[in-house]
Amino acid sequence: MERKTRVKLGRLRKASTKTTMQLTGIAIGAALIAISINTFVIPYGLLSGGVSGLALIINYTSGFPAYLGILLLNIPIFLWGFKELDRRLIVFSAAGTAVLILVLPLSRPYIPVYDMDLFLASLFSGIINGLGSGIVFRYGASCGGTDIISMIVKKKKNISVGATSFYCNTAVLLPSLYFFDLKIAMYTAISMWVGGKVTDTVLQGFNHNKSVMIISDKSPEIASRIMNEMRRGVTYLEGQGAYSGQSKLVISCVISNYEIPRINEIVNSIDKKAFIFVTGTVEVTGRGFTW
Repeated sequence: MERKTRVKLGRLRKASTKTTMQLTGIAIGAALIAISINTFVIPYGLLSGGVSGLALIINYTSGFPAYLGILLLNIPIFLWGFKELDRRLIVFSAAGTAVLILVLPLSRPYIPVYDMDLFLASLFSGIINGLGSGIVFRYGASCGGTDIISMIVKKKKNISVGATSFYCNTAVLLPSLYFFDLKIAMYTAISMWVGGKVTDTVLQGFNHNKSVMIISDKSPEIASRIMNEMRRGVTYLEGQGAYSGQSKLVISCVISNYEIPRINEIVNSIDKKAFIFVTGTVEVTGRGFTW
């Protein structure tokens, strides 16, 4: 019984540590989003997409605090998400949204306003917002708003999350043309595009790796050189030519962008008739590549 109790306590500690790390990461990401809004968005009259964009439009036109607007607009969205989506995701997303709402008013008095043009403001707002969003997403949450709506639509209508987010952001930007100059909407679009690219980079990492498949009659010789000279793990897949009916060993391995010329050199030196195709990979971990 004592051993079982120790095992259970160990698992609880691990789960607690993991949850604490997730919540810490989500809080850091949400705080960066709030700092981006206070530093580069509000001082220059820029907007953002989704719920934050609506809250900013209301703030600019009526003076109603943006953080309260984000809170009120998110309440029905989270109630909807609580019914439709994984509750752990919603709870973590609610934590991220709460940090965003708290940091917005608390940090504003301490953030200096920099003198820069709209292009630089839109560029850096996109960078910092994208960094914060990427961190939040990487820890399995969001900051509510259109992210929750997009996931619900994906579940119900099988429309991609990216497409729904684009439509929601467009629905925010188009009405803004009535209240603000076209210039503001265009610089906001730049900020949103940069933010999306930075978010993708945070989620996928800076090392864009490639998955390589090699079909050759000399697969063992090629595989041996890849393992010995490039120090990459190799896997054999069993294949069969549809036309010839001959069985072949297909080589599968993962390399970095910079190693593509080297692997082409190895394959061509052994079998000039070999068939090679390269595809992108999002994330790679495991022995033979990262450790």
